[in-house]
Amino acid sequence: MTGGRELLLLAVIPLLVRCQQKPTVSMSPNLTQIFTGDLLHLHCKDGQSGGDATWYFNDKRQDKGKNKTLKIVATSKDSGRYRCEISGQMSDELSIKVYEYVPIASLSIRTGQPVMRKNDKVLLRLMHDNGLHGWFCKVNRGEETRTFQLRMKNRNLTSFVFETTALRVPETIYWCEQDENYRSNQVILRTTENEVTLEMYPFPAIAGEGLTLKCLVWGTDEISKSVFYKDNRMYQDVSGPTYKIRSVTESDVGRYKCEATYRHKAQTIRTSHTYDSDVQDMLFHARPVRPQLSNDMECSCPSCYGNMSYRFYEQTDRFWRPLPLNEKPSSYGIYHCRFVLDYMRTLPSNSERSSGPGPSPVLGIVMGILVALLLICFLLCFLKWNNKRKAQADIYQEVPMRSPEERHYDALNVAQVKEGEYDTLQSGAEGREKTGGEYQPLKKQGTKEEVYHTLGDNAPSGSGEGGYEALKREGMQKDEYDTLKTKEAEKKPDAESEGGDGGYEALKREGMQKDEYDTLKTKQAEDNAGAKSEGGYEALKREGMQKDEYDTLKTKEAEKKPGAES
Repeated sequence: MTGGRELLLLAVIPLLVRCQQKPTVSMSPNLTQIFTGDLLHLHCKDGQSGGDATWYFNDKRQDKGKNKTLKIVATSKDSGRYRCEISGQMSDELSIKVYEYVPIASLSIRTGQPVMRKNDKVLLRLMHDNGLHGWFCKVNRGEETRTFQLRMKNRNLTSFVFETTALRVPETIYWCEQDENYRSNQVILRTTENEVTLEMYPFPAIAGEGLTLKCLVWGTDEISKSVFYKDNRMYQDVSGPTYKIRSVTESDVGRYKCEATYRHKAQTIRTSHTYDSDVQDMLFHARPVRPQLSNDMECSCPSCYGNMSYRFYEQTDRFWRPLPLNEKPSSYGIYHCRFVLDYMRTLPSNSERSSGPGPSPVLGIVMGILVALLLICFLLCFLKWNNKRKAQADIYQEVPMRSPEERHYDALNVAQVKEGEYDTLQSGAEGREKTGGEYQPLKKQGTKEEVYHTLGDNAPSGSGEGGYEALKREGMQKDEYDTLKTKEAEKKPDAESEGGDGGYEALKREGMQKDEYDTLKTKQAEDNAGAKSEGGYEALKREGMQKDEYDTLKTKEAEKKPGAES
């Protein structure tokens, strides 16, 4: 009986050992939240050395070799359930979720390169818009992760620079945290013992973005030629150290190295050196969410969560200075923006130059009122000018004769008169005998153009009275001047019929003062024996007028015809 029991135990023990050797999946670095671009290593362990591993993603077998470590550059497509199998034993599932954003804090290289020589150090800068109080950092080497505190004297800092320890392993990952929910992005530092190194900016590469490959030589920058290789095949041959890929695609993923031809500054020989770099894996991931910034400072992100806030950043000499949440730029400068949600945010948008704040609404209203007032003033001035122009066309109107028996004379056509001159007053009607002498032209001194029109004489021959047409001026009001008319000669019984006396009635105007214009009178012709009969007109006078405002109208000496009565 005893021997049988022992045999049974010997048969059960291997089964128990086999059950205890069930593989497990672990992740390093061990991150609570995973963002696009994070570098992850999934390890399949079964407690035994050796043996191949088979990986399953969402229960589908993956053809990624038999390595017990699965290297992942996280994207949203990598979200799911992972398992591994060793020697027919299947592990439990490990679920991960990848956000299409980046962490809330930023960690970057202040001095140094992504690939450093062994035992060198690098300065890193940590930045968080809301301050770094309570933050600490972590460093991962292989499966080992260590935590260290930041020695900050001022707890209100938003930016802090610290130095790494000596880099001794091929790959070291740094990141910083405040607690399990708030952390920075990763910085991956690699080492080499070669004099030539291959650098990639940025690292990891982002789909659709540019990528710069640079072949560097420690101790010199006199690199005349660089040859880049991908998967041991020549990829690009360039002069100098740099080659740029405009837009990275998944087809560019591979293992790269470079070959540099260079000289040292201090070397005396003309021969150049040619050496290779180490091989580097191009880590590639999909692009996280990125907003767009317009030239009028509008930050938009259609694919962002609906409850996210935006934040602008102004470019300074050293870094991008954050503005308060949901506040737009109010000064000149270069800006980009991000959308922010608690523990994560988008990539920075494109950069644009701001022209400063636009006009305030109050200023716009004031300017509108001023423009409206100017338009009203312009319209009023135009209407006033237009009314004045129309009034000037009708200032003087023809005034009818006081008596229907009196004849009128046509107005002088001013358009044909030279400035300052009036045509001769012609005596006698056509076909009639002259009753008086010819009048000299009426001249004006210092008066305005076209003030007076011609006084015509259409009186019939032998008549003792005549009518003068209304004094006219273009543009005068209708009754500005009344008709000049002659008083009918009163013939005395003992007067000689050939005397021809007469007086002119005063020039009148409605509304004028009594003595505004003096009477035009004829001098009484004195009949002397054998003397010529002459007559002269006295000057037209007006109170307040200049001396030479109006010249005298004179009659030429009456020419006596043979047989005419004196």
